[in-house]
Parts: sequence; structure tokens; C-alpha cells
Amino acid sequence: MELYIKTNGDPNYDPIKLQSDSRIATLLAQLDVILFTRKGEVLGEPGLGCNLEDLVYTLSYNDSQIKNEIEQQLSRYVPLAAMMNVTVDVEFDTSSNDRDAIFININIDGGKETVQVVI
Repeated sequence: MELYIKTNGDPNYDPIKLQSDSRIATLLAQLDVILFTRKGEVLGEPGLGCNLEDLVYTLSYNDSQIKNEIEQQLSRYVPLAAMMNVTVDVEFDTSSNDRDAIFININIDGGKETVQVVI
């Protein structure tokens, strides 16, 4: 069982739901936590979190370093990732004149489900 962490405005938000009961919903909630948590924010687990904003905006990391950090977090804190064959692809896009972007594609069950994070 995993607590339901979607908020108003999220796709398929259900205001009366308190827990997630499907494996994919649980995995997505855990991905959300590790991607958007900074190290040191979780009491008792100082290593949890990707520090994703720091990795992207300090400009001292490349795509493979960011991918390795996400994969390490998955292997340590998300046991469903191994059970559901989760893979990570990270790619910088510098083609825009306005700003650079990073695309993080997380493929679940061999690509049956894909989560894309754009920063």
C-alpha cells in the first residue's frame, strides 16, 4: 500500500482517494518522490533524493552522470523498479534559442509506460 500523493491539477486526480492500490500507481508515486526530493529533506534517510535541480542547473554534470544518479536512487529506494523493468534515458536539448532543456525518459515494462520529465 502506498499513500495517494496526487494533488489537484494532476492528471486523473481523485479527491476522495487515500491510498494507491495498483503497482504502477505505487511506482509512479515513488518515482515522483526520488526525482523531486533533495538529499537531506527526508528525516532519517539523508541519501534519498536525486537533487535533480542541482544536477541540471549547476552545469557541471553530463547526461550519463544524471542517469547514473537516478538509477542508483531507483536501485536503492524503489524495489518495484527492478520488478517492473524500469530503464532511464537522459538527454540534453540545446537546440532551442530560449533555453536549454533536459529530457528524462523513464520507461516501465519495456516501454509499455513512459514517464517524461522535462526540466
